[in-house]
Amino acid sequence: MKKTIIALYGRKDEGKSETLKCFCKLLLTNFPNSKSTPESINYNNDILVIIDTGFIKIGIESQGDPKSRMICKDTVKELANQNCDIIVCATRTHGETVCKVDKIANENDYYTLWLSSFWSPQSPANALDRNVLNRIAAESILEVVKSLIKEQL
Repeated sequence: MKKTIIALYGRKDEGKSETLKCFCKLLLTNFPNSKSTPESINYNNDILVIIDTGFIKIGIESQGDPKSRMICKDTVKELANQNCDIIVCATRTHGETVCKVDKIANENDYYTLWLSSFWSPQSPANALDRNVLNRIAAESILEVVKSLIKEQL
């Protein structure tokens, strides 16, 4: 399996963090024997977690804004240093978060997949629409992860 960074990119307030929290829940449901670090995940805030399924390690960083933990604390690099096989993180569409992903990928020999957030400008205030779109996007990321595990990508 290729070491891979899956970067979920989008503009501010397009559901990237919520999508990655939903993805984390789906991952733990689909791999019920997995262990997470930390063991208890607070989904009310942005998450930084490593999930060890027993055969691969997946790191998730949902905070991908400029000047965020991803940049200031170099969390994507830390996930690479923790030997995560797959890193899933949020980024903006351009700028320092995108540059950070490119840099970590190049320095640590990761393949990068850029996926966009699912967002509709016609219903930005409709929480039900956003939750559905976030769930569908999270399911899509899970399918990509499964394809990586099966070495289809």
